[in-house]
Amino acid sequence: MEAGTQVWCYESTGDDPWILSEITARSSDSITLKHASAESDASPSEFTRPLLTTGEGEGTKYEGVELANTPLSEADIEDGADNDMIALQHLHEPAILHAVSERYFRGEIYTWTGPVLIAVNPFQRLPLYTKEILESYRQEGLLRSQNLGNSNQKPLGPHVYSIADRSYRQMMSEQRK
Repeated sequence: MEAGTQVWCYESTGDDPWILSEITARSSDSITLKHASAESDASPSEFTRPLLTTGEGEGTKYEGVELANTPLSEADIEDGADNDMIALQHLHEPAILHAVSERYFRGEIYTWTGPVLIAVNPFQRLPLYTKEILESYRQEGLLRSQNLGNSNQKPLGPHVYSIADRSYRQMMSEQRK
């Protein structure tokens, strides 16, 4: 971890347990950091975290510090690069919380983590359960089950209808055996 690296720092006080920060300096036994956002004006401008373990590359660990993922571009987000958290470079508590939070604020309450669907309660009605959306996931599942998917078309995003379609098709294929 070098100066300028973006990291998540654990804070035991405040509303957010993980605060995006930037490393400003590194010594043999600690790192000096500053919060990346102006929201944390109540926090000290610079603070240190002690070294916990030493290792090669990302094996070096500091107390309450996790590497941050590189922010996605708008084009990557539009292409669905954040649909599955398995694709994240760093998969740890602050990375998961940040990814789910970012999607939630865009109105995307479903996120994949491999084959697992994570859902966040939006506390409002969203137009996610229309007949048209159901039909689009059913159609995609049908094409996928027959290996006829259109490789030029991006797959539909995470949704409970996708889980339902996969479960139904797997149950029916098991029944035929």
